[in-house]
Amino acid sequence: MASLEIPLFPLRAVLFPGHELPLQIFEERYKTMTRELLESGGVFGVILIKHGREVGGSAVPYDVGTTAVIEEHRELPGGRFQLDTRGRDRFRLVRMLEPRPYPYGEIEFLDDAYDPADVQLKAAFETARATFPVYLRLALALSDQWARDLSLPREPHRFVNTVAPWLQVEEEGKQRLLELESAADRLGQLAEQLDGLISRIREQVDTHHRQRFASLSAIS
Repeated sequence: MASLEIPLFPLRAVLFPGHELPLQIFEERYKTMTRELLESGGVFGVILIKHGREVGGSAVPYDVGTTAVIEEHRELPGGRFQLDTRGRDRFRLVRMLEPRPYPYGEIEFLDDAYDPADVQLKAAFETARATFPVYLRLALALSDQWARDLSLPREPHRFVNTVAPWLQVEEEGKQRLLELESAADRLGQLAEQLDGLISRIREQVDTHHRQRFASLSAIS
């Protein structure tokens, strides 16, 4: 598999392909990276920090991240930048390279191919497609919002990438969804996380409704 050397941006957040990520750039090394990317139009890698700090040079990242491109930018006083970026493709970090002065690494792209005839994949996809709208309605009900009809992707990897950012889980849980390679494994993990979330949120929604109706009864 061919490899590619790209700038890396370790963060305390997981980026999925297709999703937007606004960034405020204020460190000198990342200002240099931004200027070079704006000139070249190249991609950089967003990767979750496993341990260490975002600011400074001590961050140790996970092995899987997402490439991103700058769609819009605004230069601010002091040479800082405000960026609108979007995720492109999942990648595996082969090795870290010498900083330039920002983090740099050699990556390989993950293969998003899948077998449409795979029975396990079909079952996992059907389960996840049926379960996610249930979770979303419950999550929105906590803030007294209504879920609209959803138009969800019919391609398995795109489906996971689309719905995963909505999950109210720790970033490590989202990282697990990002780094599993096969579509069936990703969908199975998604369904497992949704089951746990639905069970927890149902209790929260019931409590929310009881408290709301109790307050209305007290007023009347």
